[in-house]
Amino acid sequence: MTSNRTDLLIASCAELDVDGMIVTGEANRRYLSGFTGSSGTLLISVNARWLVTDSRYTEQAGRQAIDYDVIESVELLQQIKCWVVSLGVSRLGFESEHTSVKQLQELTDFLAAEQCLVTLVPLEDVVEAQRVVKDKAELNLLTEAVRLADDVMHCAGEWLVSGVVERDLAADLEHHMRKLGGDGPSFPTIVASGPNGAMAHHSPGDRLITNGDSVIVDLGVKLDGYCSDITRTFYVGGSDDRFREIYGVVLSAQAAVETGMSAGMTGKTADGLARQVIVDAGFGDCFGHGTGHGVGLEIHEAPTVSPRNEGRLPVGAVTSVEPGIYVPGWGGVRIEDLVVIGDDCVEVLTQSAK
Repeated sequence: MTSNRTDLLIASCAELDVDGMIVTGEANRRYLSGFTGSSGTLLISVNARWLVTDSRYTEQAGRQAIDYDVIESVELLQQIKCWVVSLGVSRLGFESEHTSVKQLQELTDFLAAEQCLVTLVPLEDVVEAQRVVKDKAELNLLTEAVRLADDVMHCAGEWLVSGVVERDLAADLEHHMRKLGGDGPSFPTIVASGPNGAMAHHSPGDRLITNGDSVIVDLGVKLDGYCSDITRTFYVGGSDDRFREIYGVVLSAQAAVETGMSAGMTGKTADGLARQVIVDAGFGDCFGHGTGHGVGLEIHEAPTVSPRNEGRLPVGAVTSVEPGIYVPGWGGVRIEDLVVIGDDCVEVLTQSAK
């Protein structure tokens, strides 16, 4: 599977006007090679695929990156030079978003000192663009990660009672993720109760949840490197009219996207399906973030469902659909599912009750 992914990347070399690539982004490295260690660099060309890592990961890399030649070395610059010279690489692409100014300067200076005549070509989001459309293996992992998240969210609904502390509930949910077989959380779990719910990414604190609180729970379970992401908003005790009104608007906004979004639509247009519902209800100023984002090896990746994305959504992309309304001093409501974009509709992966 990873071999095919690297083949696709190599096939893009001519269009990118490079004859070799350095891949340093952690998620990109894993996607292309299968290597899950924290230290390693891929050197990729038509005729050679190298994974350069240190002695801590040599055996692991040999087991996981079966389509790559594993090079044990702490002298990365020297290995890049040897690879470039042995293969005759003249235009070497590097991931500009994963290469610091210092790293680029060190590489440039080293190659010049070694009289290595190669042009360094910055490449932006090349592997990320390939990762947008999920293959069958990825969809299977994402579906299972969502199933685990659904199970954990079910527990959140049962454990969420008056007297629980935000921080304690978040810790219990993350512990349960691992008990169910997940790697752990896709991101730090959000439990935002009462007025804290007005902060979209509130960090759980020592606030005691009480009757009359709305509570946003946003969690994800990571499985074999792949993330899930789900949000539900609960009400402790009997809900009041204001909560029911706002919750109804957010639910309708989410439904507008899940019934109307399809491949070929721009991210901006898809976002507008939810945003218009919220604007029409008089809460437009209370919805400041995008409606969704891609999910995969990273919790936030392309494509986005937002007013800033004029790109078209492809078949096979997985995105969140998470409209929300946030009212300072009162709290908030957010409801989030993960969906797979199809030709004419989306498949909703998330099954938790709303």
